[in-house]
Amino acid sequence: MRMIRSLAILLLVATALGGCNKHAGLQIGDTVPDVTLTDFQGKSVTLPKDIKGKVALVHFWGIDCCFCDKGILLSLEPLYQKYKDKGFVPVTINESRIDKTDQRLKMFERLTYPMLTDEYGLVAKHFGVIGLPTTFVIDEQGIVRDKITGEAGIEEYERRFTTILNKGVFYENGH
Repeated sequence: MRMIRSLAILLLVATALGGCNKHAGLQIGDTVPDVTLTDFQGKSVTLPKDIKGKVALVHFWGIDCCFCDKGILLSLEPLYQKYKDKGFVPVTINESRIDKTDQRLKMFERLTYPMLTDEYGLVAKHFGVIGLPTTFVIDEQGIVRDKITGEAGIEEYERRFTTILNKGVFYENGH
């Protein structure tokens, strides 16, 4: 009887651990789901359709997130200008409710790349985002080629997306 009980407990633990082992959300090699969001001006953007043919750095953040470096958003603009003719576009997705009168938004007015809102977190759930910031590097076909949890710094972001843009190590390894 004791052996049967031990076997049953072992089976339950193995099942629970097996469930934890399944990947949650997008992983490297997955295709980005079709989602439509609006930008800060109310214009609709559909991913991955509207970025097809471009390498995208999709950065989930929040205006109220204390772990999110808002300066990164400003630093993406010069990178966008530098690499956009080569097929790069940053896309930022804010996970906080936006009040159009919020003075903190003024610092982003000069940015020319897509800044989208997902105020209910539905798109973040499709992507499997469990903490902010989280960033995905998406290739020209809409496939996830890299994922960064937490802030990485602008140089690291540049290194990650230019590797994909230049068909670097990820393509050499058959990803």
